[in-house]
Amino acid sequence: MTGSVGSDPLGHFYRAKLLKANVQFLSPPIVDGTTGTVIVLTTPDAQRTMFSYAGMSSVVKFDATLAESISAARMLVIEGYLWELPKTVEAIAEACETAYKSGIVVALTASDVSCIKRHRKQFWDLMRARADIVFTNSNEARALCDLNEDASAQLAACMLSQQCPFVSVTDGANGSYIGVAGQVTYISPAPCMPVDTCGAGDAYAAGILYGILKGVSNVKGMGNLAARVAAVVVGQQGTRLKQTDASCLVESFFASSIATGEKPLDETHLCAAVEVDTI
Repeated sequence: MTGSVGSDPLGHFYRAKLLKANVQFLSPPIVDGTTGTVIVLTTPDAQRTMFSYAGMSSVVKFDATLAESISAARMLVIEGYLWELPKTVEAIAEACETAYKSGIVVALTASDVSCIKRHRKQFWDLMRARADIVFTNSNEARALCDLNEDASAQLAACMLSQQCPFVSVTDGANGSYIGVAGQVTYISPAPCMPVDTCGAGDAYAAGILYGILKGVSNVKGMGNLAARVAAVVVGQQGTRLKQTDASCLVESFFASSIATGEKPLDETHLCAAVEVDTI
């Protein structure tokens, strides 16, 4: 993971937590910098409001360490909120170019409706030129396609999938859609009692990315895993999966794959598989 934190206690806290989770944080702390943070307020109906302070998050530099890490990776995931931070836009472009030249899968998250509306052309151009995977919710997808609020999530997924090899559009309790080359597959929501919707979209994306990196070729199975991961997160306070829940999800997923005779993709041809729409 790359990003920027300050040399303050909050920055040390974040780095320590990531390291404990086996996540290598590539960027050194910025001396005398203030770490950005987000305060999340969750209401009884499980919805949330966020108050954000960017802090040093706006300082993301593309350097030799990041270039080397991208070239050695199998996938680059770019957070859409970075479009709100002008100094990071150039770093995003360089990172995508490096990934593209190295044959690395590039995934983009839309992140926020207002962000998409303000940076629609930039996001659209990058999506069409360099992205293999795009994650949005229904409102973000409509904004990206310049559709009205009454347009269906399925229509938005179909339109986006004609511009990007693999598209995921979540629609809350209504389920989600995965689009590949204009063909859209509906994914039913996994049952849960909502407690906190914070992190639901990220959890869903994690399920999809896990399936792709494991070489799964069945869209429906991959989507069902993503829906189940999101349901576990929505059904608890906080966004992080417990180790026991994560293990159960993985075991259930692979047991289902074996039962249906699912054959995994060759991991060395992952990027090519995405590009030729065979997932």
